[in-house]
Amino acid sequence: MLVVDDEPYAVDYLVEALDELPDLNLTINKAYSGKEALAKIDKGRVDILLTDIRMPGMNGMELADEILQRWPRCRVIFLTGYDDFEYVQSALRKGGVDYVLKSEGDEVIVSAIEKSILDIKNEISEEQVIQNAREQLFMALPSLRRDYLLQMLEGEVDPPSIMEKRFQELGIDLDPSVPVLVVLGRIDDWGKFAAPANRTLLFFSIFNIADEYLRPEVRLVAFQYDRTRIVWLVQPHQGRGGQGAEWPFPSYIERIQMSCQRLLTIPLSVAVASEASAWELVSSRVEALKLQLTFRMGTGEEMLITEPAGEGRKQSSRLYIEIEKLRSRLNRFDLLEHYMDSGKKEDFTSLFHELFTVEATLFADGEGRWLGLELFSHLSAFFLSYMNKRRLLEELDSTVQAEKILRPDDHAGWHEMIAYFCNLGAVLADYNGRKQVERTHEMIAKVHDYIHQFLHEELSLSKLAELVYFSPPYFSRLYKQMTGQGVLEYINETRINKAKLLLKTTDRKIHEIAAEVGLESAPYFTRLFRKKTGLTPQEYRDGSKP
Repeated sequence: MLVVDDEPYAVDYLVEALDELPDLNLTINKAYSGKEALAKIDKGRVDILLTDIRMPGMNGMELADEILQRWPRCRVIFLTGYDDFEYVQSALRKGGVDYVLKSEGDEVIVSAIEKSILDIKNEISEEQVIQNAREQLFMALPSLRRDYLLQMLEGEVDPPSIMEKRFQELGIDLDPSVPVLVVLGRIDDWGKFAAPANRTLLFFSIFNIADEYLRPEVRLVAFQYDRTRIVWLVQPHQGRGGQGAEWPFPSYIERIQMSCQRLLTIPLSVAVASEASAWELVSSRVEALKLQLTFRMGTGEEMLITEPAGEGRKQSSRLYIEIEKLRSRLNRFDLLEHYMDSGKKEDFTSLFHELFTVEATLFADGEGRWLGLELFSHLSAFFLSYMNKRRLLEELDSTVQAEKILRPDDHAGWHEMIAYFCNLGAVLADYNGRKQVERTHEMIAKVHDYIHQFLHEELSLSKLAELVYFSPPYFSRLYKQMTGQGVLEYINETRINKAKLLLKTTDRKIHEIAAEVGLESAPYFTRLFRKKTGLTPQEYRDGSKP
């Protein structure tokens, strides 16, 4: 909200009174003229304008016109000391405008502000919001669907009941309680679609060709897996059987390949899993098909590979499933990084244990030892990169024994290695948390220094927030959270304390002291002083004399 009046006393009084009403939840700026108000609207949105109508230079009506051009949804409340019907009529014709006589008192003004806030909240009806959301969701569905399925391929598989709900929301025509067949396609050459702008078109063209052939035979969903590959997840129609090679895939996929070559002039290789997989094993099936496409003999273009029978069962033991789960958890380093950056030591430790508490039998045999080295390399690279980017290696070397990040032989076993990396993350989170508190205190000290140095000037929330590169609402919340009082409360407290000192130690006039502490209006200064001390400035001065 922007409060504008050519009488500084009226502005200061209103801003202080409104700041004492936290339920309004407003960020308030003030100006003492229309020209000053215009200079301030470039710094942020104005939702509510509370302005005097009659002001020298630019009057309130002209100011409202300028602001409404910039912010058409702004609500305007005009204040005037004149019961002038013409002004009332002119104001109300603008729409979204209220009109309050100054003589009506604070309650009427607050009521008008509350009405404006309610109008803003209700401007877009619930039905419109829902409809807009539906339209946006529909447009975003392909992207949201792909994100969800990629998350699944990273090992984050929801329980069937949640999957069913998400499938319905995202338009995925598959049954989460039924195994799914995985098919992997690879674009072997971009041809005329080599330009990045054309590649999305190519993927959608392949999707459409495959849909034309496969949709009558099976239920499926297709999505772009990475820069060159496509994943199809396939199930039989309800009431129809079909497992892997029993489905008519080879003949249909050959037709899809031929159509891609004929219509799009691009070669497409395809690998089909030997059997349907449980949803939690889909990720491992995709990895196996990637290897099939990479290492099979042939020209390397337009291959059609059906995974050998039993390939999907080779390592379907509980141990294999545990290994795949452990590998999938390596995709959650981003959340661990967030907890370290945020100084959330307990959250980091809890998630780390959840991800990497595993049975030692996973690493018992020869293959298991290689798995242990694979996971060590991932953890090592993650923490080394994290500390390098933030220049923490030298600073924390003695605390964390940084050499153990690089040397697996320095750890007696898997459990010791996991304990080391968990402790390393906890140390980093603790360090970041302390640094954040230090930086916050430095920021508050900087603001306090500025307030003391420029107490005689206007000290708006926007100006102080700019000083520390925060938005005014965030700065206001952070300041109160860290100090237990609002910024305006601290400013007024500082002004009163300096005024007390000047009243005790100088013979300067009251209005001069008011100006010295940043309050141009002597009546407002007197009112504020009495509110804070219980005495007028003169009474305080008289009581301080020996």
